[in-house]
Amino acid sequence: MQAKEPRYIEFIDNEKYPRNGADISDIHETFNSCGWILDEDELVVDIDNLEKSKIEKIISTFDIKTQIVWTNRGAHFYFKKPKGFKGAKKVCPLGFEVEYKHSKNTKATTIKQNGVLRPIEYEGNREELPDIFYTKRRLNPVQELDEGEGRNDTLYQHRMNIHHLNQWQSILWFINNHIFATPLPGEEFQNIIRDNVKIKAEKNNEYDVAMQLRRKLKVVKFSDRLYSFNGNHYHDGIYFENDVACEIAGQKMRYITEVINQIGIHTLPIEEPSDGWGIKFKNGYLHDGHWVEIDFKEFTPFYIGIPYKPDAEPVAIVDDFLETFTDGDEDYKSLILETIAHCLITNIHVKRNKHFQRVTFFIGDGSNGKGTLLNVIRALLGTENVSSISLDRIIDERYLVTMRGKLANCGDDIENKAIKEEKMKMLKNLSSYDVIPLRELFKQSKDESILASQIFTTNHLLKSFEKGEAWKRRVVWCPSFGRPKVYDPHFQEKLTSQESMEYWLKLVMEAYFRLYKNRKFTESEKVKEYTELYHKENNSCIEWVRDVADVEKDIIGMKTPETYLIYAKWAEENGLNLQSPKQLKKTIEEELGLYVQDTSRDGESAKLWARAPTKKRKNKINK
Repeated sequence: MQAKEPRYIEFIDNEKYPRNGADISDIHETFNSCGWILDEDELVVDIDNLEKSKIEKIISTFDIKTQIVWTNRGAHFYFKKPKGFKGAKKVCPLGFEVEYKHSKNTKATTIKQNGVLRPIEYEGNREELPDIFYTKRRLNPVQELDEGEGRNDTLYQHRMNIHHLNQWQSILWFINNHIFATPLPGEEFQNIIRDNVKIKAEKNNEYDVAMQLRRKLKVVKFSDRLYSFNGNHYHDGIYFENDVACEIAGQKMRYITEVINQIGIHTLPIEEPSDGWGIKFKNGYLHDGHWVEIDFKEFTPFYIGIPYKPDAEPVAIVDDFLETFTDGDEDYKSLILETIAHCLITNIHVKRNKHFQRVTFFIGDGSNGKGTLLNVIRALLGTENVSSISLDRIIDERYLVTMRGKLANCGDDIENKAIKEEKMKMLKNLSSYDVIPLRELFKQSKDESILASQIFTTNHLLKSFEKGEAWKRRVVWCPSFGRPKVYDPHFQEKLTSQESMEYWLKLVMEAYFRLYKNRKFTESEKVKEYTELYHKENNSCIEWVRDVADVEKDIIGMKTPETYLIYAKWAEENGLNLQSPKQLKKTIEEELGLYVQDTSRDGESAKLWARAPTKKRKNKINK
């Protein structure tokens, strides 16, 4: 306490007096001490109507480590004053009245008696004001209540008033055992504190009901959504609203809506962990490459209601489907399973790895299994974890925002339209997991990264205005032209049965751990060749440069317009889409490593295609 002695003042009969006629404003510099001047950020809780043994029990039960000064009638607890705190006396959640002393209503508190320092515990520390000593709710005293004095009803009402506090059960236990004159018998007490107590919805008590439900349903707010705990996992949307409605069944919609709004406005949002949320499964928890077989009860927005069984028995219909879809290509099977496993990666920093930035297109004509594969993905991940936004709608903010909080976006049957610049930009942003503006209807826009993996199906090779390396690196075209030999009307039911789902999950989890280990997808020659075919179809310059052009005759030593005329003639004769001179120049540079050189031809200065010197080529590569 020596470092704080300048803040001491003298008290005589509970009044402060300056010595030797000194000015009261200089009191902290001129007087010996028996008082403590309070700072603006200090708050003292004065308990003077409870015996010392019970105060000591409060200290031990609730593990209070703040500074405490014992007085003749009780104790002073020194805390950090909450911002905007007001008040002088109030019944605290422990059921008895306390006095609050702070710089606004008391200049100082006594710490000496007859010149002797009072007993001090945990000297100098200032904790935050705990729930046990303050709530904004108005409470009635319960001290020394006994049987026959409305003790049970009073405790029940007290429970309803403090149900929003984190330690409400511990507080009720303390009241029953140390504040009541006679404790309630065990069974009666348990009936009062059990957590499934019926909520009493009454006129104008929406706030009270909202606070009770927030505690009972363990409500969490994340990404502007409210989640409730159903005893097994957290869920949002209509499930959350249904949880609230069931608790106050029979009330009008206005009342239910007001309760939900009250819950929302009084619930602070939580931040996503830096390594992403884990995924709760029926029998365990998956997080950032690790599986733990526990019944996870903490908050996560992702739940998959399938048990993961590493030793799940093979299911013939699943193996047959993959065999037909990939035409027996084992690397292609691995790639498909890794594409699904990619959806389970929730650490956005891992997904931003350049090898994981991708948009997957499954292509083939009708009845070849690509739509069935999307149905398998939806069944495996859970429909609540999958959005179904088509390519046409990803630039429409009314639809784009529904990708928030999803593991995958599965767009089905894309029409044969070129991917224009605006859509291409959004696809690249989504596959790179960049921060983009998202806006729900009638709400402010927020910048956020979409976690969902992008998977689409189509019957057509979609042309795009983007031809560059960034798009080439991200897009993967997965062909499917095999069809089941025998028609089975129950095929999809069998492929997504419980037994099949458990086997699917086993295969996908193996692929998930493989992705975390290798940090890249398995390379399938079948897929690689088809993707290369797409780029040739998308950019006819590639085919001309790689397969048609005589480099020494058609390019080296030629002006760029001259080379372009040769290419344009070939493209028109073969009925191919003619690309721009700029695109041809870029393709020649990327594919052949040539560059345009300032030189001369026939005695005149000219810009001609030339081979780059070895040193210049290396510099170009380094750049």
